[in-house]
Amino acid sequence: MLSQSDFLKHFEYARGGDPESERAIYEGYVGFAYNLAKRYCPNEDDAADVAQEAMITAFEKLANYHPSKGNFKSWLAKITVNKALRWNSKVKLHMPLEEWAQLEQVLHNEHDAAAQAEEVIATLSKEQRKLYELFFELGLSHAEISEVLRITVANSRVKVFRLVKDLKERFK
Repeated sequence: MLSQSDFLKHFEYARGGDPESERAIYEGYVGFAYNLAKRYCPNEDDAADVAQEAMITAFEKLANYHPSKGNFKSWLAKITVNKALRWNSKVKLHMPLEEWAQLEQVLHNEHDAAAQAEEVIATLSKEQRKLYELFFELGLSHAEISEVLRITVANSRVKVFRLVKDLKERFK
């Protein structure tokens, strides 16, 4: 994934229609859009379609993006989630009843697991919750986390390792 600074190097050229810059941005963020879409879509094919549509929309609306208002990754995440939600409303209308019942059961089980996860996360210290949010929810790299928290990359790796170890213990 491209960092915000790498994105900004390509941004103005992509805004002008430069195919090399557009490709660099696409390749730098399509994986992020796909992984985010997988959280909302019932299968990987739908997630790939949603990610593709989100990237197309992002490029079509690139003139509306302003770096001063936030980073591109956040902007793309908003587009991707909205596309996934719209996609799911279309899929819901065309899904056979048996598949819908199975999906409801899976979602119910995931809801229970999510509720348990929320309870465990709520017991984390303030520092651990911030780290959890940066690494797991926002998907930031260790380099990005080190910038946000003003720590070294090595320290970020250690803290995430300890967080994961602590979470595993709490989920036992």
